[in-house]
Amino acid sequence: MNFSFPTSLQYLLPKPDCVKQSQRQLRLPRHALLALVCLFGSTLCLACQDAPLECTVNENIVHPDGGATPIHDPSIIEENGTYYVFSSDRLGGFYSSDNLRDWKHEGNLFEQIPDWLKQAIPAADHIGSPDISYYQGQYVLFYQSHESETCNAATGLATSATLDPQNPRSLWIDHGLILRSRPFFDDIKVWCGDDQATFNAIDPHFFVDQTGKPWLLVGSTIGGIRLVELEPETLRPRPGSRYQMVAQRWLLQEDPVIEAPSIFYKDGFYYLMVSFNHCCQGENTRYQIRMGRSRNVTGPYLDKQGRRLDLGGGTLVLDGDPPWIGTGHSEVFSDGGKEWLVHHAKDANRNYQPSLNIRELRWDTDGWPSACQAL
Repeated sequence: MNFSFPTSLQYLLPKPDCVKQSQRQLRLPRHALLALVCLFGSTLCLACQDAPLECTVNENIVHPDGGATPIHDPSIIEENGTYYVFSSDRLGGFYSSDNLRDWKHEGNLFEQIPDWLKQAIPAADHIGSPDISYYQGQYVLFYQSHESETCNAATGLATSATLDPQNPRSLWIDHGLILRSRPFFDDIKVWCGDDQATFNAIDPHFFVDQTGKPWLLVGSTIGGIRLVELEPETLRPRPGSRYQMVAQRWLLQEDPVIEAPSIFYKDGFYYLMVSFNHCCQGENTRYQIRMGRSRNVTGPYLDKQGRRLDLGGGTLVLDGDPPWIGTGHSEVFSDGGKEWLVHHAKDANRNYQPSLNIRELRWDTDGWPSACQAL
């Protein structure tokens, strides 16, 4: 999501929990102070500009002419030997494959934009960042839509008994609104949230921790990446649950974008993936994947150098693979005893159309994943 940032300090701070909607009074609780550190702590945040990867990255296994475009913001899952990828699209497109290399467009999640979404955000014109999981005997898919160039956004939820469009039980049931972010001021449409926190209700990612608790990651640049605990039955935010900040960036830099969070668990660690920089600027696109890990699902997440992701840190995982650029919006998929990095990328020779990429992750002796061929 591309927008210009307001320069007044009051518009760069997260909205404190104690703000009264009628008075708009600003005070500085703990999470606002943390934002100040990230705004002005240049030593902490600007130091996170890692050198480019000096390695040959693992090959994208998706066939370039195998039907895997246009796929943007991919989310993947397997059912009965068939792989399914869901993509941002006007109505939420999805694709199938039996080998991860060749893909077939199967249709759309919806026949039209849901009524509740059009009523909440009349400008909503797409089903974005679909996130697919299997939970309690059914497939759950979180999605978002928003007004362009703003954080006026909403996250919704749909479920289905099966993903196979040929199965008579295939029917997506929309459960409506899960999260809503609104601008705090009519004339500042890039600073949003609700009474609980500053956040942007885009790029949802559903995750169940090792104790069985369900969580939802959401967010982007202003407000950062937030993690909120969900009610197990309704998959709506648990009343009173804190919107935990797990990653953010220093806003007063040339390209402060952070978005597209995802979490996976392996060998005692929760790994948090995020994407840095603008996703879609043609030849100038510098979209890239960053990472940190934590023993606790709520963090703090640290990168390989020990830098906190909620203070601008993040170890570089992937920053292009010529001719591919714009390698980002990732998640990790386990299959065949391996972990695979699933993301989109763009090729100038294909008019920068977003395409699905899948590449193997390898692990170093300290338990860090890498997209490089040699560790």
